[in-house]
Amino acid sequence: MEIRDYKYIVVGAGLFGATVAEHLARKNKVLVIEKRDHIAGNIYSHFDEETGIEVHDYGSHIFHTEFPAVYDYLTKFTEFNNYIHTVDTRHNGKLYPMPINLNTINFLYGTNFGPEEAEKFIKSEAEKTGIKDPKNFEEKGLSLVGEKLYTAFLKNYTRKQWNTDPKNLDAAILSRIPVRYSTDNRYFITAKYQGIPKDGYTKMVENMLSSENITTKLNTTFKDIENQVSDTATIIYTGQVDELLDYKFGPLPYRSLRFEEKRVENSDQKEAVINEADLDVPYTRTHDYKYYQIHHPEIINQPVSILCHEYPADFEQGGEAYYPVNNEESEALYQKYLEEVKNTYKNLILGGRLGAYLYWDMDLCVKNALDLCEKMGYN
Repeated sequence: MEIRDYKYIVVGAGLFGATVAEHLARKNKVLVIEKRDHIAGNIYSHFDEETGIEVHDYGSHIFHTEFPAVYDYLTKFTEFNNYIHTVDTRHNGKLYPMPINLNTINFLYGTNFGPEEAEKFIKSEAEKTGIKDPKNFEEKGLSLVGEKLYTAFLKNYTRKQWNTDPKNLDAAILSRIPVRYSTDNRYFITAKYQGIPKDGYTKMVENMLSSENITTKLNTTFKDIENQVSDTATIIYTGQVDELLDYKFGPLPYRSLRFEEKRVENSDQKEAVINEADLDVPYTRTHDYKYYQIHHPEIINQPVSILCHEYPADFEQGGEAYYPVNNEESEALYQKYLEEVKNTYKNLILGGRLGAYLYWDMDLCVKNALDLCEKMGYN
């Protein structure tokens, strides 16, 4: 088929795009284009040939959701293992459970509080700051948990993540800090379903795009084919809206990431992710990917690990956009772009985390895609 013959064109082969394409392909021929050289977006992974370790090329991704519809949909294309995510934060050479829980508090303060004592204590620590109306991220953090917890686990991690003093960040970024006054250390404590696809994330998306009604073109941008698209075609666009419009009103602000991997023998890391809270460590997270494959104990028990250090990075136009910098100014700019899209493209639907200019976990990408499919009559 020629490009002009497609009724539906999906731009982006990540989770949102793959979900929509799979639904549309039940009754239509669908063209999926992807600017990268692979499908699956940021959940793309590959298996190391020597060790069998599934390497998450864009950092750790752990599926978790409270939505049965999302889980039921994805399990048509993969089987999940029963991995439960836990995370420690490294501060001054010691590991502390994260999010903050009863053990974190007792380890840091050298106390032996019970739940009610700990809650009362942290409230008193927060009150000591005297901050009633926080004006920035730092003041908000101090007003929620007090100086010691904030300084140990939030201050420098945030400085690295955003490349600025937390005093320069909006207080609204930090609506709350999850503090648990129990010893439950599950990271996604409310998730009814969680795990890792047994055959890998890439295979899951490959299965979603396997319909004979779907044609996938890699290394292809929307600009490459735009003048070949029929005027009546519906376009589902999951890329950056500012890029779509050639940055007409200036770039939307993002933060980016870079990853450095290395093969290590007998690593002392015994879990999948450790957050790095201290400023003298330039990266924010250390990943050991083998610990996700609990369905393959021989992979976990082998002496070799593939460690990955995750570094925050300034976003460069044309680079990888990971985290939108959401504030009043950027939201106003995004709304301006939305109006321009409506005026420029009559049959274009924005979707996915880039299209929505929101940081969505995987399950929210799928949920919003399912909602769109239902709205379009393809549920």
